[in-house]
Amino acid sequence: MRHSITSLSRYLAVAGVLTVCSARAAEPAVAVVKPVRTATDASPAPEQVALPACLQQLELSAAQQDQIKGIIQEYEVDLAAVWKQFGDRYVQAVRVEAMLLSAVEDNLTAAQRKQVRDQRRRVAQHEKKLAATSDKPNQATSSPISAVEEELAIVGVSLTPEQEAAADKIQEKYISRLRSLNRDIQGLHTRLVSLEADKFAEIEKALTKDQLKHLSEIRQSAPAEDAVEAVHAK
Repeated sequence: MRHSITSLSRYLAVAGVLTVCSARAAEPAVAVVKPVRTATDASPAPEQVALPACLQQLELSAAQQDQIKGIIQEYEVDLAAVWKQFGDRYVQAVRVEAMLLSAVEDNLTAAQRKQVRDQRRRVAQHEKKLAATSDKPNQATSSPISAVEEELAIVGVSLTPEQEAAADKIQEKYISRLRSLNRDIQGLHTRLVSLEADKFAEIEKALTKDQLKHLSEIRQSAPAEDAVEAVHAK
């Protein structure tokens, strides 16, 4: 009996490889990890701090602007540190997952490897073309899948019982590390969201009641994507 190569994806779904859902939710880095800043540029000078776009509509006084810039500057230090950790773990997870793919391919025939790698190149070229345009996949109607699951979901490629058994042994060796990285990424994602939310809560303390009301109106009326950009644009 021959088994479809897509069956291996069920193991990876259990591990939650690469925390695809959390990475997409945060959108720092579904495909791109936010650049890691060095200690010298982690905390910009006050004059270099730009106010979020939504706050620029509130007619802030000079004193308010200075106070808010100070808050942003203070939080930037912690945010930069957590972003670095997040980026490091994410890169590690990608590399471990790629190594798992390569280990599985070691047990494929030349014809199977060619089919898998040809498909990989087609996917890579397709994503490259999408990146060069304004078109984006409709993620709202599709279920997120891991890179390994997508990589192995090749129509027509099948595994023999021996190859399936070898794949089982390989995934057992990698799955623990991937689960550990997954937990780290989830935790760091939560910290980033908490820091960003706490930063804006502190900023709100510098606003008057009328300004808070106006800010609420901006958040309630703006489309979700525009609202996020308006709040966090820097």
